[in-house]
Formats: sequence, C-alpha cells, structure tokens
Amino acid sequence: MLEVAALGPNGPYRSRRRLTVPDATGTAAVDLSCVPGLVLADWVRTLRSAEPVPPDEARAVLAKAADVFEAQDVLGDSLPAHELRVATLTGTPLPVVRECDAMITAKLRDVGRVLDLATPAGAGTDVGGLRRGAVWCRRGEVFGVNAAGNSPGVHALWLEALALGYRVVVRPSTRDPLTAHRLVTALLSAGLPQDRLVLAPGDHVTADAVVEQADRVLLYGGQAVVDRYRDRADVLTQGPGRSKLVVDGDHRTGLDLAAAGVLYHAGTACTATTGVLVTREHRRFAADLADALRGTSTAAPWQDDATLPAMPVEQAEALVADVLARVEPRQVRLAPRVERVGGTGAAVLTPAVVELDDPRDPLLGHEVPFPCAFVAPFDRSEPDPLSGSLVVSFDTDDHDLVRWAVDHPLVSNAYVGHPTSWLHADVPHDGFLSEFLMRCKGFARTDRQDPAAETSRSGR
Repeated sequence: MLEVAALGPNGPYRSRRRLTVPDATGTAAVDLSCVPGLVLADWVRTLRSAEPVPPDEARAVLAKAADVFEAQDVLGDSLPAHELRVATLTGTPLPVVRECDAMITAKLRDVGRVLDLATPAGAGTDVGGLRRGAVWCRRGEVFGVNAAGNSPGVHALWLEALALGYRVVVRPSTRDPLTAHRLVTALLSAGLPQDRLVLAPGDHVTADAVVEQADRVLLYGGQAVVDRYRDRADVLTQGPGRSKLVVDGDHRTGLDLAAAGVLYHAGTACTATTGVLVTREHRRFAADLADALRGTSTAAPWQDDATLPAMPVEQAEALVADVLARVEPRQVRLAPRVERVGGTGAAVLTPAVVELDDPRDPLLGHEVPFPCAFVAPFDRSEPDPLSGSLVVSFDTDDHDLVRWAVDHPLVSNAYVGHPTSWLHADVPHDGFLSEFLMRCKGFARTDRQDPAAETSRSGR
C-alpha cells in the first residue's frame, strides 16, 4: 500500500490512527494518516497566529506551484503516474482526472483573474492611499475545507482563499486524498510557508472539528449535510447540484446538450445533467436520448478512452438495484448495467434514462454517482420545477423563461445553448467564493491623517 502522511505546520505527520483506503476494485491501496482532534486544534492555532501572505507574493507562489504540480514527483509519482493512480483508486475515468488537474494548474496560474472579477468595482484592497471609500476585507483568518471525492477538480476552488490571505486547513476526501496531497506539496515546495497551509486527513470526527475550529468553512456533502448547516452563516455548503436542461426547440440540438451534460465527468459532477424537461414529446425525447447513450464506452477507468465511473461490483449492483426499485419498468428507457472489468473486482456502471410523467416528481432531483437522466414533460408557464438547481440550461427562444431563471433566488446559474456542464473562468460556479470569504468595510480619514497629504506638506 501507498503510505500518505498528513502535512502539518512542522512537516509530514504520521499518526497511530490510520485509515485504509480501497481502490475501485475493492483492494486496499492507501494507508492514510488521520489527524486527531487535539492535533488539529493545535495546527489551527498555529495557522491563526501566522501573518497572511501578501497578495502579490501569494499569487507568485501559486503560479510557481503550477509548475511544481506538473513537473515534480510526489509520493514517487510523476504527474502522469499520479493521474493513473487516482483513476485506479477512485474509479474516475483517466481523461476526467487529467482534465481536472489541468483545471487546477490553470487556476494556480491565473487565480488573480477570478479574484479581480469578484472584487466590487468601488472597493479597494489597501488603505495606504485611500482617503475614503470601501475596503475589501477578509471575514476571518482560517479557512477550512472538507473536500469532496467525486472529482479532483474541487481542489481548484479553495486556492482563492490562499490568494486572499487566509490560512487554510484542508481535510481531503478519504476517497481521493492523493490530489490534495499533491497540490499541498506543490504549494509548499513553491515557497508557501508551512504555517499557512496544512493537510489534515481524517474521518467525520476530523471533518466536524474543521467546521468548529475554522472561521469560514467550505463543506461538501449530500442533502443531509446541507440541512444540518443550513443556518450556519460561517459554512458554505456544496450539496447536490440537481442540474437541469430545458428542451424547447429542435430535439437534435437538445439531444446533443443532454448527452454532453449527462456524461460529464462520468455523471458524478454537480453540474452534470440529471433532469431533462421537454416541452414537446418528452417520451420520444427520452427514447432518443437512450439510443444516444446506449453505445457509451465501457472501458476501465484507467484506460485512455474511459468515460464511465467504476467501483467494486457489490457497490455497483446496489446502485443499479436502488434506481430500478424507485421506478416502474415501463418508465425505464435505458436500464443501467453492471459491466465487470475483467477479473479485477471492479465494475463500470452504464448510463440510465428514466421517463417521468410529472415534472414535480421528486426523482427529477434524484442524484446517483453515475450518468442517470430523468426526462419529464414541461410547461413553460409553470417553471417552478426548475427551482433548487445549481444550473438550468435552456434550448429555447423564450426570453421570459430565461429571465425567470436568472431572477429566481434558488437557481444558481442559467445558460442558454450550453450544456449544464459548461465552464468558463469568468463565470462563477455557485457565486464567487470571495462573496463568502470577504466583505466591504467603510474607511475614511481626515486630511491631516492622509499619508499623501502629509508627504506633500513636508515637501513645502
């Protein structure tokens, strides 16, 4: 097994508390050090006492870390070897792992771009030359991350906190501790002081400790996690996406958008399409979507042409049984299958398409960790089923419907002509993270206290 240590303010930390992480075949693959609560509390105190890294210095370190992430061996693995190991460990298709790592290095090199976009136009970040106005300030000092394991790409987001001066504690998912370990190692090797960033693997007890000890927390989880922390202003939850596509035009265009969204990141991303709402002939659309997805490659996740997720056979069989138990046989347009990967103990899950009779059916928002689309009829005059979506994508010319989604507080993103999985560096994912991390403060000084005015007077 590969041994993975925690990374504390004094370097690698190996604890007596260990966690064995199985790979997609069910075989023990990683021996992970778990950080006890008392140790984590001490680390957070160390982070809190450290000075923030100046913005320009932080951006330079992050840019250098991109080169280290790509070129340096970590845990004995080059980047290609690391990506192959992550695919084998998590069952995430190798092309998806590569794409996510490219997202991480792109964010490292250009983190300032999104921070500048998120900063209010009337706010400054330095009071040195400011006489009066708004100052963009941190809401705290220590930022905690309880990361998800469904995609390596989640680690691109918290990098913004480092660039804003936060000290960061990352508790990686036990499903994929390797991406976070490589990224933290790259940042430290690039010159980030050890008392600004720590990697604290652990179980749910560790996760709870991160929530209670950090000033602001980014927390991934299911609906139960969202409900638990709904009233915590210091916790930003990233829960189920329930992303939806509205097809109001030509079915051919809608099919392309649906297929791209359903298969995105093996169907496990929060922006992958799970609900498809069709204004005309939704049953025919469901049948056509099933035909489009039926030939999806069942290559193993560690192969270059992999598209679908893999997991131990027993887990895959349980997921398929759960989906089929929720619907009537007549509703299943494409039944998911468990495709065994040789004699490895792993199985690939093929896509599913289920037809619904009512757009208010709770299954429209049901999410599973493989490509699964629920197709329902849709009336443009009753758009409420779109509420509660991370993304709603439209294939329509109905500008009023699009405007409804843009104005609705429970729709985070509205796209027209793009799949729900579309991404761009200038477009926030679920709002800008800076909205959660920062706030505007008012600032003013008299002429006598203005450094510029003082310099002018002393020169006369």
